This record gives sequence, C-alpha cells and structure tokens, in this order.
Amino acid sequence: MSSGKPDKPDDHGGGPSTVTVDVATPSNESRPFTVNAHERVDKLARDAVKEFVAAGLMADLDCGLALVVAGVATPLDDTARLDELNIHTGARLVLVVKKPKTDG
Repeated sequence: MSSGKPDKPDDHGGGPSTVTVDVATPSNESRPFTVNAHERVDKLARDAVKEFVAAGLMADLDCGLALVVAGVATPLDDTARLDELNIHTGARLVLVVKKPKTDG
C-alpha cells in the first residue's frame, strides 16, 4: 500500500503508477509485463519483442501493439502513452508485425 491514498487507475497526480498487462506474440505465446503507465506503446512493443526473441519465442521483427477486447484486436498508436489509451492492469495486448523482413 502507498501513502494512505487509495489507488485510482485514472489518478495522474503523484508519482508514476505501474500496470501489468499480458502481451502476446503473433503466434500467441504470452507473458505478463509490468510497466510504467506513462510508457509509450512503441517502447513496450520493443521491450516485449526483445524479451520474446531472447526466450526464442519469436524472430526479431518490427512490431506494434493491438489491444484485444472480446476477441477483437484494435491497433494502438505507437506514440501514445498507455495511460492516455486507458490501458489498465489485466489488459491483453498482442504484437502485430509492421513489415515483414524479406531476404533478397
């Protein structure tokens, strides 16, 4: 618990808050990520790709993120912050390949 002040998901006063979201690869491997609510979408996408690549779960691809609600994925603006998009703990996000890498 913090300084006696109740946690409010939309409270932008005080220090940065964190959210824990479930991020999935394009092949649906997923894991939780705890990040600063003020983090930009593109930073979370890059960090998730790095972690999934290091774990051998996906290739190193240029990806964005989409929010999945009721089975429908809605692309997120790379430059937006998670809190601006009302992304809260428990949200499901999926990495979406921006442009496939081609050989030759």
